[in-house]
Amino acid sequence: MNFEELNSKKVYQAAEILNLRDKESLAEIKKKHRQLIKKWHPDQCEKEPEICQQKIKEINEAYQVIKNYCSHYLYSFAEDEILENLPRDIQSDERLKRQFGDDPLWG
Repeated sequence: MNFEELNSKKVYQAAEILNLRDKESLAEIKKKHRQLIKKWHPDQCEKEPEICQQKIKEINEAYQVIKNYCSHYLYSFAEDEILENLPRDIQSDERLKRQFGDDPLWG
């Protein structure tokens, strides 16, 4: 798929196929893709082999759309947005450091 063929509807549909939440890391996207492939692999699938093969094709196509979207995504390097996109535990530590960093009681 070319980047020119990418549109919001395709990205949204691909995200639904891969069961992605509003925000996911690349590692989480890859993990969900692998889980779905494992689930629908013909050796593991209890349904008809043709259904499993079609489902794997659909999952792989969705994964390619998401990878293409992510490779062309414009990342923000504004300080507040960086903080917002950090993992939750790091966000919490950063916010505490910003709020109480120089305070002898909290620092």
